[in-house]
Amino acid sequence: MRLLKFSRPRPSLLSLRLLLAAVLIALLGSMTLTASAADTRTTIVNAANGEVGQQETPPGSNCNPYGPCEPWCAHFATWTWRQAGINIPNYGFTGDIYTWGQARGRAHSTNTGMQPGDIVLYGTGPQNTDTSVHTGVVVAVASNGNITTVEGNANNQVSKYGPFDPKRAKNAGRPGNIYGWVSAL
Repeated sequence: MRLLKFSRPRPSLLSLRLLLAAVLIALLGSMTLTASAADTRTTIVNAANGEVGQQETPPGSNCNPYGPCEPWCAHFATWTWRQAGINIPNYGFTGDIYTWGQARGRAHSTNTGMQPGDIVLYGTGPQNTDTSVHTGVVVAVASNGNITTVEGNANNQVSKYGPFDPKRAKNAGRPGNIYGWVSAL
């Protein structure tokens, strides 16, 4: 009886090329994710900036294009995120945005570190309408950390504020200090 000897086949040039192609595709895929993150933030900022000047109709009615006729700063902020494909509900209460972010590991209880596209929350905490009083979308961050925001339901319209020091938002004329923010990513 004769024993057959099997040897492990050497990788062919074609299989090495296929392996290299797979590695390149994986690397390019991770680069695409980074580009997508930048695209998401840019889409949010463009959506917010594009609405500056949009007013309630009629003035003082709280009737707006982002949600029902009620206080609408949160409706506006969440609308900007949905324009970028972020699956966030159309919240009417600002504290719900923070709670949504907590459940997804995106909420931060600080007044620094935000980036364009993030949502800032004014007041002292997300508990109720007396503690979470307003919200805005960060559209720019200066090298010194100052931010510029676009906010719905500010003087009955979408308005731009800043740049201002996020540690002293109330001193800059905002309706309260920033108690936290939620990252767009």
